[in-house]
Amino acid sequence: MEPSTDGMLMPNKARQRILVVDDNAHARAFLAQILSAVDMDVVQADSGPAALIALKGPKPNAIFVDMFMPRMDGISLTRAIRALPQPQVAKLPIIMVSAQVSRDVVQRGAAAGVTAFLAKPFTASAVLKHLAAALAPSVQAQPAPEPTADDQSFFL
Repeated sequence: MEPSTDGMLMPNKARQRILVVDDNAHARAFLAQILSAVDMDVVQADSGPAALIALKGPKPNAIFVDMFMPRMDGISLTRAIRALPQPQVAKLPIIMVSAQVSRDVVQRGAAAGVTAFLAKPFTASAVLKHLAAALAPSVQAQPAPEPTADDQSFFL
């Protein structure tokens, strides 16, 4: 899938691989279900350390990371990814998923290198909109999608 001009995902020749990192199995499965429904290849990790191991395999096109996880939270994982020596991995789009999208969390995430924030609870539409924008060729040049009443997520 690749982003179209209206922000929806369109089929392309190569399947997109998405890494989903969350300590909650239900949350991982829900995101995986949404992404698989649009023909994404989903790799799941239940912790930050497991995500770093997964990144040694085939490179994903984007990463969804839960903010609050034991052992290594989403901010620490984002910093670790950004510090990796492989630029093709270190520069991957990272979408932080959290029920708490406070100013402090957003500032810390932005400083760590988070690409976008997705507020929980989220809809399939919000997940796909954020992913399409993150996968756009020039994420920094893309306008942030307008939030809807049920979507308090945004891009940096």
